[in-house]
Formats: sequence, C-alpha cells, structure tokens
Amino acid sequence: MLEEIRVRQSIRRYTNQPIEEEKIKALLKAAMRAPTAQNRQEWRFLVVQDRESLDNIALFSPYTGMMKQAQAAIIVLGDCEVTPIDAYIYVDCAAAIQNILLEGVHLGLGTCWCAIGPNEERIEAFRNYFNFLNTYLPVAVIAIGYPDETKPLIDRYDENKIIYWKK
Repeated sequence: MLEEIRVRQSIRRYTNQPIEEEKIKALLKAAMRAPTAQNRQEWRFLVVQDRESLDNIALFSPYTGMMKQAQAAIIVLGDCEVTPIDAYIYVDCAAAIQNILLEGVHLGLGTCWCAIGPNEERIEAFRNYFNFLNTYLPVAVIAIGYPDETKPLIDRYDENKIIYWKK
C-alpha cells in the first residue's frame, strides 16, 4: 500500500505557516490527474487564501471550523454546462478531491474534506459568497495547512464489508 494512503487522515488543526505557491499548484496538478466520466474534466477549482474568506466559510457551512486555522482552502466545483448530470459531477470531483488529499500527505500538508453538496442551503451559501456562476455546482471545500496535530492511525480494513462474487 502506498504510504500516503496508509497515513492519510483528516487534519483539523493547523500551524500559521503559509503554504508555498508551488505546493498549491502541485495539489491542483494532482487533482487534474483524476479520471472523469467520458473524460469530460468538468471539475473546477477555486483557491481561497485570504483570512477573511477562510474565516467566513465556517459561518455558512457546518463542520468547517478548521477553516479558521487553515492557511488555504480549495473549493471543488463541477461545471454543469460540461456535464449536466450531477451524479457524474460528484463522482468525478470526488476522484479529484482524493488526489488532493493524497498529494497533501506527500507534500507534508494536512487536509480536511468537507462536503458542500448535495445540501442545497450550503450550495447556495457558497454560490452567493463566492459569486459562482449558476452553472457551477460546489461539491466540497478542502482545508489545507501544515498540521498542528497528530492522531493515531486507524486500520479500517474490515473483511465483513467485502463480498466475493462466484458464479
């Protein structure tokens, strides 16, 4: 198993160390290496680094209190003009999100994935605050920073959740 997969965790406490621009770019490059249905590549990414906006995210999206310590966030969106089927957008964006999370571990960063959609209230709050086009579907926001916490690793492998097909 890749080490990044084995040790990845949701980090909710961060230092105040700024994130280098080349690391933000590396996260975005990793995101855009993700597969998409029909190779539509409908994902879009908004990088948020200003303190006021990071703090405000916590006001209109529950479970995002870590944004008050994060040094950056990436909002992952799907362009509904490219792929009009929301289900494809969510699946394709999830693949991009996972790549961001794993690349974050590789770069020594902590990340935390927070859902926006399919909650309509959160979708509208993000659209209104960040002035997204109506054709952009905000799927998730990822907090990013240098970790200021360590957690014990949990092995979630469970044989009871596996079904082997035999004909």
